[in-house]
Amino acid sequence: MKKMAFLFLALLLTAFSACKGKSAEEGVSFEGEKHLIIAANPDYESFDPGITYEPYGSTVIHACYDNLFEFQGSLDNLVPAAAESYEISADGLTYTFKLRPNIRFVSGNSLTSADVKWSFERAVNLKGNAAFMAEGITGIETPDDSTVVVRLKETNPSFPIELAFVFFSILDSKAATEQGATDAPDADVTDTARTWLDAHSVGSGPYQIETYTPKVEVVLIRNPNYWGPAPYYDRITIKTVMDANTQLMMLQAGDADIAFNLGPEQIKGLAGGSGITILDAQSLTTSFLLMNRDPAIGGPVADPRVQAAIRLALDYAGIQALAGPGMSTPMAPFPLGLLGSLPPGDVTGYPKITEAKALMADAGYANGFSTKLYVPTNTVVGVDLVTLAQKLQNDLAAIGITAELVPENVTISLETYRTGRQSLGLWYWSPDYPDNNSQLAFLPGSSVGLRANWTEAQNPALAALGKQAATEIDTAKRVALFTQIQQAMIEDTPFAMLLQHTSQYAVKTGLTGADYLELYQMDLKRIAE
Repeated sequence: MKKMAFLFLALLLTAFSACKGKSAEEGVSFEGEKHLIIAANPDYESFDPGITYEPYGSTVIHACYDNLFEFQGSLDNLVPAAAESYEISADGLTYTFKLRPNIRFVSGNSLTSADVKWSFERAVNLKGNAAFMAEGITGIETPDDSTVVVRLKETNPSFPIELAFVFFSILDSKAATEQGATDAPDADVTDTARTWLDAHSVGSGPYQIETYTPKVEVVLIRNPNYWGPAPYYDRITIKTVMDANTQLMMLQAGDADIAFNLGPEQIKGLAGGSGITILDAQSLTTSFLLMNRDPAIGGPVADPRVQAAIRLALDYAGIQALAGPGMSTPMAPFPLGLLGSLPPGDVTGYPKITEAKALMADAGYANGFSTKLYVPTNTVVGVDLVTLAQKLQNDLAAIGITAELVPENVTISLETYRTGRQSLGLWYWSPDYPDNNSQLAFLPGSSVGLRANWTEAQNPALAALGKQAATEIDTAKRVALFTQIQQAMIEDTPFAMLLQHTSQYAVKTGLTGADYLELYQMDLKRIAE
């Protein structure tokens, strides 16, 4: 017995000594473990797939959960994931999916059609920001454990693309239910799993959440039950590092493998350096100025003539220069790279101060007015939003608008933005899925349009065009409809489009698979050395 006790103690000490000497803040990893560290300025609010709507949340959730479809490598390569195959009915209203066999969740439970149905219905009934994506679904059937039948009320050419979004992630219904999750119609009130799901995952993806410390870091570890090829890294830590210079120093010191939110100055300083590789890609992310159409909230800003004046007063070339190389200004909220998007706008000749002042006078504000400009205090694709807001503040002053900046943490500012209570707001948007149907959210009466209190009644013709585009399956007709919509929005919109961003970030040399992929930012399972 003494020999056994001594042997146990020796083994215990050996295991303990294998731990690396990292601080508590950095977490514990083991000798020989492959550990990827990403320094980023994330915007996540939750890791509950039914709630998450922010880009960085998608990065984590995609690594931890499977969808029926996913993008691999590029937005041109949509492939079945948890679905092994699928069929579409002749009328385009019924999709039948055959699930891949032998997929198991982190818990060891098998993924079945019942989990797909439960996950979709829970996400809908949570009534989160992405719930609109399922509005076209009229029913889900599960004739057997490996078959899912989804019926739509009208044709939707982007439906397979939408299924790759994290809203349609597949959860282990048994494990989630044990933590208070429900797919009941009143799930928005009775579901109590969100807090638990913010620090744990119940998916079948290559990773699982080990720990999450808000504003500090989220740590992912391998899912030993993953059905696909094992990812290269045993552990991934995404550290919250708000300052771009700090991200740069961490990368240069070897304390991070990826610095994800570098600005033009940091990128310029890295040029020609050794051991670090700069990556860039055309992003689908856009930045825009929201101008509220409700006079009770926007005051003078609500007048369409004032909004037109603001668009004329902006120094778009200066905004592009501030943001860095490769930037462009969309003519409407339809970014280059998606089917039917018009080329970027010609910013030559802006700002047009004389024309803008004439519109201000026509609206009764020749002497200007004061308002508030809300801005989240984070960085978007390397661009500091507060710095950009200061540029807008200076541009508006040229036509007599005094804009008081209201910088807020993104989680605080999102609430008033999403409920339409900001007079002026500097915001950003990444498509929920890479198709211009996603951009129809900016139309009157749609989700983003309503954040500016732009109702369908204010422009019913434009709203009708959007509904037609959403269901059209003929490619040429879709392009024609999107062209009409964009041309109409040049004349009437409560938005001033500012930038389509180019993503620039830096990785340690030798890292592969870290290419930018819009829907997930990066596909963590593809990163290797």
